Amino acid sequence: MRRFLLLALFACTALMASADDGDGIEIKDDNVGFVFGYVNKQWTSDVNGKTIHENLWGEEGKRLHGIQFGVSYTPTLPMGLGVYTGLFAECYFSMSKAMGYDDFTEFSLYLPIHANFTLPLSDDVSLRVHGGLGLNYACHGGFTNDDAYYWDWVWDEVWGYQREKKHYELDHLRYGKDGWPRRFNAAVELSVGIKIKRFSLSGGYSWGLTDHRFYKDVPNCNTKQDKLSITAGFEF
Repeated sequence: MRRFLLLALFACTALMASADDGDGIEIKDDNVGFVFGYVNKQWTSDVNGKTIHENLWGEEGKRLHGIQFGVSYTPTLPMGLGVYTGLFAECYFSMSKAMGYDDFTEFSLYLPIHANFTLPLSDDVSLRVHGGLGLNYACHGGFTNDDAYYWDWVWDEVWGYQREKKHYELDHLRYGKDGWPRRFNAAVELSVGIKIKRFSLSGGYSWGLTDHRFYKDVPNCNTKQDKLSITAGFEF
């Protein structure tokens, strides 16, 4: 797994280096863009011959929903080949009573390392297909119980000190432990989209490579995370 990640990173680095060389590959387009969209994910486990699809609350057939936003970088060569990468933030929000809590929030960082192919249909319209590795790291994840709160004094420039009700964030350290998602996730990804002038719209899916070990006591059982994304972008 580590060798595969290093190989992908080396390939992208080599392509970018050759593209920056005046005597090397010529870059036709060198686009930086802002991306915003919808994402959802779930965890799939093979347990004693049964496939279980569930969200973080253990609810079968349901997914964890959120938003994605960030900056993309898409250098494209004259033949339409290139790289799609960037740095994105993902925020997930969920409410349920399944585990005795009320709310869950997660904040994670996402780095795609994709090969990209652009097919022009006209001067203003082109199709785009990109795929490769997707790397996620969950920086924070926490449950909140509406009944677990405390009062804090907050300074207000108009009214002075005011009491503010704040909720305790519970069990955010469960990430990375057995039965809970690992903070790091690697996945194989594929995305298809269309670009009209400077605007783009795409949809993608990722198939997890990292075993999250939800059912560690079950022999030969593994848990993988998959993710669906629908995003819109504007390129400069």
